[in-house]
Amino acid sequence: MNEDTLTNLVARGLVDKVISLFNKYLDTQLKIRNEKRVLPYISKKRVMEDLDISDGTLDNWEKHGLNRYKPKYKTSLIYYLIDDICKFIIIDT
Repeated sequence: MNEDTLTNLVARGLVDKVISLFNKYLDTQLKIRNEKRVLPYISKKRVMEDLDISDGTLDNWEKHGLNRYKPKYKTSLIYYLIDDICKFIIIDT
């Protein structure tokens, strides 16, 4: 097998993986948006479960502009606007 063919195979594998991951996030985004909700917010815990991401990932997103919302009363609960989360998981082209 020559080097050019190996490079093409590796590149194709990476493209397939990116497409697969993008489709997974797109399905999750549609699931989140289509749920019947009274409020446009989603809890931090639910975001981590639905998107299968860590607390560190959300912290990183916050450093890059994701807004968090906390109730005015004393609590550790954190919420995000669903539309804000959806903007963060879209891949810009």
